[in-house]
Amino acid sequence: MVANIPDGSAVPDFELRSVSGELVRPSDYLGKRLVLFFWASW
Repeated sequence: MVANIPDGSAVPDFELRSVSGELVRPSDYLGKRLVLFFWASW
């Protein structure tokens, strides 16, 4: 599913662990474009 979210919209802040093990959050990239890809295999 692709959401049509207008540029400049605020997203809720959350934390994810990067592949290197560091915690990252959207607020770490404030003022920059951020693209999130979520992948799963069941």
